[in-house]
Amino acid sequence: MTTLELRERVRACTGREPLLRGAGPERIGSIGIVSGSAADTLNEAVAAGLDAFLTGEPREHITAEAAEHRVHFVAAGHHATETFGVRALGELLVDRFGVQHTFFDQQNPV
Repeated sequence: MTTLELRERVRACTGREPLLRGAGPERIGSIGIVSGSAADTLNEAVAAGLDAFLTGEPREHITAEAAEHRVHFVAAGHHATETFGVRALGELLVDRFGVQHTFFDQQNPV
């Protein structure tokens, strides 16, 4: 996919505009995803040879590091990236134990 396609997919999944930094290849063939605040693990994505890395929050140094390593860095929002796991856990508890759950989504701009 292209960076424009990636931006659109992230926007559709999270309901917010992602921040894209860095300078990876025109076509993205591989991406690493870590929810929440994992910007400091960018080097692991670089070591794995990934074209892009998506997490919740950026760090100030990430713009330069992502460009230097020729990888796309996507910050999709700490809150927005962590709700997927919580929702999945709720569904697992329903399926496995038959409990009721309610996911309360308290929006957070971060």
